[in-house]
Amino acid sequence: MAKGNGEAAAVVSPAQRKGKWAMSPPAAAAAAEEEAGNREESKESGRMIRLRSNDGELVEVAEASARQSKLIEEMIDSGNADPSIPLPNVDSKTLAMVIQYCDKHAAAAAAADTTEAKDLKAWDDGFVHKLDMSGPLFDVIAAADYLNMDGLLDLACKRVADEIKDKTPEEIREAFNIVNDLSEEEEEAIRLEHAWAFEYE
Repeated sequence: MAKGNGEAAAVVSPAQRKGKWAMSPPAAAAAAEEEAGNREESKESGRMIRLRSNDGELVEVAEASARQSKLIEEMIDSGNADPSIPLPNVDSKTLAMVIQYCDKHAAAAAAADTTEAKDLKAWDDGFVHKLDMSGPLFDVIAAADYLNMDGLLDLACKRVADEIKDKTPEEIREAFNIVNDLSEEEEEAIRLEHAWAFEYE
């Protein structure tokens, strides 16, 4: 057994040498610290990440922006970002809107001052209210859910909640272009079964 500085070196097989679990506890801790340092250095390096939408469009974004998505962040940290990260559930138009949100929030996080935070809230409100209720808003909700972006998901869902607040079923159908395919008898059965939901009409 090889020794150094009076301590026995860990004996591992060649296949195990690459795995941090094969290391001694101090060595594993040092490796984990180095890996964390590399991630931090990567975040600050200005590295660009390539994202591929489900319709084949390749988009380059700053890594700080890409990390606004927990899904993408995990892929970056696990070394699966090269040559590009495929996003099979997001089309190019929706991805462009999501990146706009990510760029703004990454810039605000870098600025880290109260004025920027206030401006960010106003920007968020403007951003989400520009999304058309007939499709783009729900595309962004689906993308935010898939990309694991809680902030964007909450923001977009709140817009939907605000839209239906205090509206009758007929007004909600009109707002969301929902065709009423229920007969009068079916509607009446629903009203009787869920009477509590219609108390404030």
